[in-house]
Amino acid sequence: TVVSLDGSRQVSRGAIAEATRSAATELGAVVADRLLAAGAGSLAELGATRLKPLSGRRILVPDRSPEGTAAALEAAGATVVQAAFTSYRPLPTAELEHALDEHWDWVVLTSANTVTTLAGFGLAGRLPVGTRIAAVGPATAAALAEAGITADLVARPGGGAALVAAFGAGPGSVLIPGAEQVSAEPASGLTAKGWTVRAVAVYRTIPCVLPPEVVTGWPAFDAFVVTAGSVARAAVESAALPGPAVVAIGASAAEAAGAAGLQVVAVADRPDAGGLVEAVLAALA
Repeated sequence: TVVSLDGSRQVSRGAIAEATRSAATELGAVVADRLLAAGAGSLAELGATRLKPLSGRRILVPDRSPEGTAAALEAAGATVVQAAFTSYRPLPTAELEHALDEHWDWVVLTSANTVTTLAGFGLAGRLPVGTRIAAVGPATAAALAEAGITADLVARPGGGAALVAAFGAGPGSVLIPGAEQVSAEPASGLTAKGWTVRAVAVYRTIPCVLPPEVVTGWPAFDAFVVTAGSVARAAVESAALPGPAVVAIGASAAEAAGAAGLQVVAVADRPDAGGLVEAVLAALA
């Protein structure tokens, strides 16, 4: 409850929720005027003086990170350096075309990049009748929607393990088009639940040459956000170990980072910007 200066008015939490921004601004101006009239020497904006939790920290972030990650870290006071760690090369689609001649209960899309790679393939028109579509998370589902395909199942908050949890028990058949270097999940988890799983490579991940500022500044970063195993592997190919402390987007990325020789200090609870920022704050703030 907010009480007016003279005690004559009270505003409950419910009413505050309905207040407009203009009303809040007007109230703030009235309070400021009365404080100054009562003898206050000056008023300072708290946001301008409060130390932000990541002030002084330098964080390395892949350019293909969940939308809003870099901005949220900067808002928390961090200096964010972004770089491209990987690029993608489409592979011939002959294997996928042959696979789609068969019956599949489900086609699972494990990344928005897979959807982008298949955009020119005309996936929507090639799906066998009765095949359902599963997306590994909201970002992949959004990419599918842009391609004119509605996902029948969307893992939330996202990730291979979440997709496995969202699936019922088999039997049945699952086709997973995706990267040439396949992550353990969701294939192993779906197999354990009784599904027959086949992975088909539709693109190859290519390490990028990192900018000099990233290579030379590599040991000095306070944290390195790893959004995929390929990002961790690409980083250590260009920069010497030991590297910065890693904040991973999920368990598979954390496992790959550890296998590459990096130290994982935090793993996000969910694979989105909010989850990553919370993990960074837990590790560094």
